[in-house]
Amino acid sequence: MKAENSLMGLLCPNFRTHMGLITLVILMLNCCADRQAFAQSGLHIWGTVYSGADGQPLKGATVKTANSPLAVLTDENGAFSITSAVHQGNLLISYVGFNKTQIAFGITNRGPFKISLQPNTDMLNEVTVSTGFQTLPKERATGSFSIIDSALFNRSVSADVISRLKGVSSGLLFGNATATNTLGIAIRGKSTIWANSQPLVILDNFPYEGDLNNINPNDVENVTILKDAAAASIWGTRAGNGVIVISTKRGRYNQPMQLSFNSNVNIGQKPDLFYERKISSADFISAEKFLFDKGKYNSAIADGLTALTPAVEVLVKAKAGTLNQAQTEEQLAALAKHDVRNDLLKYFYRESVSQQYSLSIKGGSAQQQVYVSGGYNKNLGQAIGNSYDRISLNANNTYSLINHKLEINTGIVFAKSTTLNNAVSPAFGNGAIYPYAVLADVNGNALPIAKYRSGFPGTKANPNLLNWSYKPLDELEYADNSVNLVDYQVSIGIKYRIIPGLNTDLKYRYGKGDTETRNRYSQQTYYTRNLINSYIQINAATGTLTRPVPLGDILNMTNGNYQSQNLRGQLNFDRNWHERHQLNVLAGAEVGELNTASNRYNLYGYDTLRETSLPVDFYNSYPNYITGSSAVIPSGLGRGSLTNRTISFFGNGAYTFLNRYTLSASARSDGSNLFGVKTNQKWAPLWSVGSGWAISKEAFYHSSLLPLLKLRATYGYNGNIDKSITAYLTTRLTSTNRYGALYSSVLNPPNPDLTWERIGQMNLAADFGFKNNRVSGSIEYYRKNGNDLIGDALLAPTSGYASFRGNTASMKGKGFDLTLQALVLNGTFGWNVMGLFSYTKSWITDYKVMPVGNADYISGSVPKVGRDMSGIYAYKWAGLDGQTGDPQGYLNGLVSKDYAKMVAGTNISDLEYKGPASPPVFGSLLNSFAYKGFALSVNLIYKLGYKFRRESVSYSSLYSGTSGTGHIDFAQRWQKPGDELKTYVPSMVYPANASRDNFYLQSAALIEKGDHVRLQDVQLSYSLSKKQMPVLPVRNIQLYGNLSNLGVIWRANHKGLDPDAASYPLPISTALGIKIDL
Repeated sequence: MKAENSLMGLLCPNFRTHMGLITLVILMLNCCADRQAFAQSGLHIWGTVYSGADGQPLKGATVKTANSPLAVLTDENGAFSITSAVHQGNLLISYVGFNKTQIAFGITNRGPFKISLQPNTDMLNEVTVSTGFQTLPKERATGSFSIIDSALFNRSVSADVISRLKGVSSGLLFGNATATNTLGIAIRGKSTIWANSQPLVILDNFPYEGDLNNINPNDVENVTILKDAAAASIWGTRAGNGVIVISTKRGRYNQPMQLSFNSNVNIGQKPDLFYERKISSADFISAEKFLFDKGKYNSAIADGLTALTPAVEVLVKAKAGTLNQAQTEEQLAALAKHDVRNDLLKYFYRESVSQQYSLSIKGGSAQQQVYVSGGYNKNLGQAIGNSYDRISLNANNTYSLINHKLEINTGIVFAKSTTLNNAVSPAFGNGAIYPYAVLADVNGNALPIAKYRSGFPGTKANPNLLNWSYKPLDELEYADNSVNLVDYQVSIGIKYRIIPGLNTDLKYRYGKGDTETRNRYSQQTYYTRNLINSYIQINAATGTLTRPVPLGDILNMTNGNYQSQNLRGQLNFDRNWHERHQLNVLAGAEVGELNTASNRYNLYGYDTLRETSLPVDFYNSYPNYITGSSAVIPSGLGRGSLTNRTISFFGNGAYTFLNRYTLSASARSDGSNLFGVKTNQKWAPLWSVGSGWAISKEAFYHSSLLPLLKLRATYGYNGNIDKSITAYLTTRLTSTNRYGALYSSVLNPPNPDLTWERIGQMNLAADFGFKNNRVSGSIEYYRKNGNDLIGDALLAPTSGYASFRGNTASMKGKGFDLTLQALVLNGTFGWNVMGLFSYTKSWITDYKVMPVGNADYISGSVPKVGRDMSGIYAYKWAGLDGQTGDPQGYLNGLVSKDYAKMVAGTNISDLEYKGPASPPVFGSLLNSFAYKGFALSVNLIYKLGYKFRRESVSYSSLYSGTSGTGHIDFAQRWQKPGDELKTYVPSMVYPANASRDNFYLQSAALIEKGDHVRLQDVQLSYSLSKKQMPVLPVRNIQLYGNLSNLGVIWRANHKGLDPDAASYPLPISTALGIKIDL
């Protein structure tokens, strides 16, 4: 294979030079050996260090011989290997938070040792952090980390990993998913404008490119959030938005096999559809009567085609004289008694049920550690027809060879899921369902909803046409829309200990995921019947009938897949001298490739049994049977692919002196095929430096009130990427032009200077602990500076483009995080409190494109320099006109009702900046109580200091039947002089004025405070162990229950609105489960 066609061949012109250098580095990392190590003639001693409290291995324990200053540190499995110059003596073992111990060794007693250290309750328990490249004690870390251990992570019983992080980490904010952030989460606010804003997710040392729903949360050991440059810079150009490191469970050396079973069922209430502020049936009919009198429906009545609601049909009959006034009022009153939400709740929604089952086994011998798990999830969604099934498997084995010098690790993570999306949203005509619609009779039989006017050809028996009626309840039975996913990750790692403290590590992971989206519209569905009928051709002269869309099913298929490969080689050095000098260094290289592809198409006349379809003409246009307008038959054809290749060199090191002073530094250079046309533009050098000072360990420090005090400071740069733009001209083949020739549209004009976004970040922190560790925590202050951010800039007209998107913008940010942990009671009855408080603010410092009008600021399409990216702007509100009920604003500082000019205005003084849409202040308060085997925890989360724009009446939408057919504020509209003193809802006018509606909906009158406090969840559990009850047939058993989404307990707005709710709040869910350890 030629270099330009291989993994990195397209990266840069001098690929061969870089590939040769990487190969040399990897070979050196895995083949080099210190010749002096082989010449040593001392006594080789090895073993494992464990916690006497829970039997877990201790990573980072110091092991040394009594007669030598040489010391080594245990690895992540608690294992150590050391060479003694004498053939007998004592080993000294120490670990922060544990009592020191020593054991004797000799020629006949040199290992493997299994050393148990007992906790020292007077010292702070040791915590380790994982970056995905290394695991190190938190006391030696200078960066900003949040560690979510197994107990905290498993407070939630959700079937996915990400939602379990809500309210348990400072700086981590949950919001709404967007195109550039499908997770809907942010770490320390936004660091970009238009590029990817989603944190990088690491699963066991490598970026995870698959669907995060594939990860079984029961396999997760802990999660580490990397927040600042020093913590995350090792991940280079993908770490600008922070990093989430997920570490899964592992077996342990010399650990008896342990079998664990966990199962729970989670039942969620039906959604509260009546929370939605929809117009009432009576008010909607009142509006229809108003519009009927204004002649709104005259053209629809005349064409005999457009669907009319039952109320309008009643008014038509009344006008024609077939109904008298009393009959008319009686029939309209009967319609007004119905609320379609009752039928929706009865026939289209249910209580959701989520079931989880997990079985795992872990353990190990002196030479092997193993972890194997299987999981099954079955979820029934709250919308009838929706469900989710997942099977997951996880197997991880580590083999220790050559006296624990060589470790070989193999792993596979497999997931297979099926998602059914068969829920139905009833519709009327071409718009939303009217509020008084009746979807079923008293016996539960489906009733039709008009798509066309009653009496239109096809709505009655017609031998040439398929039944054209639409019954939403029947559609629920016919739906067949599924998503099938298969995903697996295969990894292998080889670690060789060259000499004590020095090892080389080679890791490789291959990932592959295939997604098949299959949406079959049977001939019974309205979609298929309507499409077949709409394209039917009947020769008026001969009566000959042809069907360009053949009889049979219609199948919409979309296939997507990804393949990822990552290869990393690194050299690790970790050594302790005299317990005075501690050095940890790693260096290496990494190559990666990610390929994504998609393909979609439609099949007509599809036969499910025979898997056959019929040919269809996608080229020629056909007149529509209903409208007469010509259109081609939808082909659904589309293909896409993306290849992203990266290459990286990295290094990271930390030096600690006297266990008090720590200096750290990291550097990484990333290259990609997505950027630049010159070699130096393809690369992004990123770095960080940090320092730590454990003041409380100084000889001059003698505070009994505050026995733990440490200061940390870091600065560095992370990067970010926007895969939607490239350095080269990219186009999309669209269709044929009027001459029948294919043509392409430009997606991305050429930008040879395109490069990575760079985010600089400074972090200043203090860790503290009061006497007896009653209160401990940390406070961190940070500043961010985003350079070369993706933004828009104007181009000269001669270029052929009005603007382009490139590295033209910049922004800054700042904030602080406070974490407090308090041990209120410590005894038979225990009470712990964890409080999280975060403040973040960001603002644009440079953006090249100025807004065309104030509407650009309101829509957020053009950010304003000096303001938050998520800032909410609104038209200044001058109240309602007392004589007409018209909304009033300001135009050039004067009260005005010229809505068109106000909406198109450019004077920013006519706008109000109301505040950010994203909360600058957020956090949580978690109270945990324990009494004997019982444990109770309650988590409150809060968001403060932000605004949101609430919905209200849009007469344009109400008249057209869109946007849910109307808002409940219609009842509060201005109707007579004096109403302006008690309402802000404009009067109803006909015809609707779109500019008038837009002004009102985007005015300051509808801006509300988003501040609120939410009761996120409550968990209660009871645990019993064999130590407590010897007759218990299992090692441990735990029964637990969880209540989540309990709702808002305080809000700043007076409308009863949940600022986080899209349509309605998340329903309350109740879970019950059992966990058994054998």
